Amino acid sequence: MIQKTRVLLVDDHTILRTGLRMFFDSQADMVVVGEAVSGEDALEKVQLHQPDVVILDISMPGMTGIEAIARIKQLTPEAGILMLTMHEAEEYLQQAMQAGASGYVLKKAADSELLEAVRAVARKEIFLHPAMTSLLIQSIYHSEPKEGLKKTINLTSRETEVLKLVALGHTNKEISEVLSVSIKTVETHKSRVMEKTGCVRRSELVRYAMQEGYI
Repeated sequence: MIQKTRVLLVDDHTILRTGLRMFFDSQADMVVVGEAVSGEDALEKVQLHQPDVVILDISMPGMTGIEAIARIKQLTPEAGILMLTMHEAEEYLQQAMQAGASGYVLKKAADSELLEAVRAVARKEIFLHPAMTSLLIQSIYHSEPKEGLKKTINLTSRETEVLKLVALGHTNKEISEVLSVSIKTVETHKSRVMEKTGCVRRSELVRYAMQEGYI
């Protein structure tokens, strides 16, 4: 029997929630276990249903989706949080990821992309909408670490490049092609970065990169 990913929908638009419930319930590996209309409501439903993935909007009455992320992670640390929003500004993406989200998808995304995002977050991976990834990647080689953020880890220039690309969701193969080095070399740099930063998961590297101003 297929182990289904338990999904909680959090959005104040009834029509959208209804459509998403029908869409996810039609998948063999997913089931919607509950719905919430606000951040406050989401906290109650998270404790009640113990979902694997929480799909959150940013703009909601009362507590915003960004504010709800940390509260939800306190209640269910293992739950993955996927932001499904209309906001394309980089600042919203950064706030969400820093707060503890594992994915960020725009509401205009194709159905297949949304499914891919939910499955990735359920696997404890990071998923970013291509438009957001493109926005971030454009700044990789054109910006210095943000002012006021102190670097406590001494990374080499190549380790920094690998950290940025890993944080943006690129695979080892893709990074090797971008940097024109072997996959083994990428793995070596990645291992050193994880050792220096104390990160053990890709999601932790993403948050470290954002918190420290690398992306």
